[in-house]
Amino acid sequence: MKVAYEAADAIEAHMIRDLLKQEGVSADIHGEHLLGAMGDIPVAGAVRVMVDETDYARARSVVQRWDAAQPKEIPRPLHRPSRAWLWLLVGLLAGVSTTYAYFRSPVTVQGVDFNRDGLLDDKYTYSASGTLLRVERDRNFDHKVDYIDGYDQRGLIESSDSDDDFDGVFETHTKYRDGNPVHTTIDSDGDGYADVGIQYVDGVAISAEFLNPSTGLPLRVEHYKLSRLLYADVDTDKDGKLDTRYVYDRMHMVVSTERLPK
Repeated sequence: MKVAYEAADAIEAHMIRDLLKQEGVSADIHGEHLLGAMGDIPVAGAVRVMVDETDYARARSVVQRWDAAQPKEIPRPLHRPSRAWLWLLVGLLAGVSTTYAYFRSPVTVQGVDFNRDGLLDDKYTYSASGTLLRVERDRNFDHKVDYIDGYDQRGLIESSDSDDDFDGVFETHTKYRDGNPVHTTIDSDGDGYADVGIQYVDGVAISAEFLNPSTGLPLRVEHYKLSRLLYADVDTDKDGKLDTRYVYDRMHMVVSTERLPK
């Protein structure tokens, strides 16, 4: 292995490694772990991008082209007002952009071919920092994605979209908080409007609403405990108000009925 580039920090090293990868040159980063041991004090040559000796000439050519394309600072006349604040702002914005790209921009994709047909059935997308950003799944092996998870910068799931009838339309959407589902909406009739809503507490489903597609108001609201249907409030005359409560036993049979006050 030979040193193709000595980086100022880990972010620059990752950027150069990805640049080389785009040019078909495999590269490794050495010395990245030393920054933590040195208290993140910049040390020249501490982080190095290494390549095979057979790829060295090609890698150096790529790096030199990249370096030549970088903007050079133009000297300013001494009598001009100082623009240090402007450069500080530019540096800050560049730092924010680089940090966002490092943690959130898709860089690598890995996956699993469960049925061994040569195509990935699960695809995992990671940022440059190694944080999981997205998971795509083909659950019925028809070569079409039918389930997608999105993750936040902590690596916790924050949303999921699924095509549960495998017709090519993602009709089910779930939002998460701190890794737990909070609310699910479902367009069960394919008209483009959600007509089922499921509510969760601490990741456990506690109720489900079935909406009137013409008004958006609930026709039926079911309440659960440990996946068991306890009771349901129903708008029997479809006037927009829940008027009747049905109470269920463990076999989900109605054991009592009562009118609700309007």
